[in-house]
Amino acid sequence: MNLYRSVVAAFAFFLGASGAVFANAAGVSQGQRPETVQNGGPWDAPPREWKEIQRRGFQDGIEGARKDFDNHRRPDVNNRDEYRHPSLSFDLREPYREGFRRGYERAMSHLMGERDGQMREPDRGFHEPDRHDRDIAAETQQRGFQDGREGARRDFDNHRRPNVNNRDEYRHPGVPYELQGAYREGFRRGYEKQVDEMTGGHGRR
Repeated sequence: MNLYRSVVAAFAFFLGASGAVFANAAGVSQGQRPETVQNGGPWDAPPREWKEIQRRGFQDGIEGARKDFDNHRRPDVNNRDEYRHPSLSFDLREPYREGFRRGYERAMSHLMGERDGQMREPDRGFHEPDRHDRDIAAETQQRGFQDGREGARRDFDNHRRPNVNNRDEYRHPGVPYELQGAYREGFRRGYEKQVDEMTGGHGRR
């Protein structure tokens, strides 16, 4: 009788331990919601290999998306002032914008329930621009400056309210992505300068 009781007790203990192990495993594999884990980490974590400025942009992009979502604004990263005009030196603006855009898109995907949206890995690593890159950026900025002046003249001739954000060339510049920041910077300056010249400094918003 004692032997029987011992066997039953041991078997019961075995079942209890097995159940605990199984429950724990199930909690890890099933208890985590898909939207809280992204590529082995939190959905709102930027890629580990990104530079600090990209990571900062990513977090700011998430915050911008949350604000737009909470205020029922149309999801469009180009409507965020922090994305269009980051208060940074020229060489840091594009990596910041890259991170901001990724963070904004990832947060909107999360907030709108697109569980299957996977964040793309960075297309390229950020590197300090060399002299050739700076020359190309300067040429692109100059081109943007001239296009901005022309855009302002067209708005003035057509009696449109001067607002650089209403110009398609500014919002969607036809230049490679890595040069869009330089082009927009030149376009904005050219537009504002032309408006100032035509209105005596009283027409620019």
